Amino acid sequence: MKNLNLWIVSISTIIISLTSCAPKPTKIVPPEFKAGQNQFHRVCANCHGADALGKNTKAPGLIDPEYLPENFSNDEIYKQVIEGSDKMPSQRNKISDSEITEIIKYLRYSQKEADLAIEEDEPDESDE
Repeated sequence: MKNLNLWIVSISTIIISLTSCAPKPTKIVPPEFKAGQNQFHRVCANCHGADALGKNTKAPGLIDPEYLPENFSNDEIYKQVIEGSDKMPSQRNKISDSEITEIIKYLRYSQKEADLAIEEDEPDESDE
């Protein structure tokens, strides 16, 4: 019996430590974006980094001009999450449609708060 209890405690500890490995949020967001932040950190933060900043991670940070709506629409984010790509596995079995919508709201809020701007291409000297 003692070995069984020790085994149960050991397995429980391993499970808890594995599920708590995702980076925790460091930014405080308004209540209407909290659900998206929580879902992001549950599903996306292991690869895209804490607060979607991507520092020292295997996937890009999403708080970047490249991922602003003008360059990467909400539909494109949704499709990427559902279908995946050669660089990112599908997350379909980990998250619902409504949770993806909340994540997108959170990302758009975070991008706005970061005061990102689309970078203008430098004109070629030959264009003048």
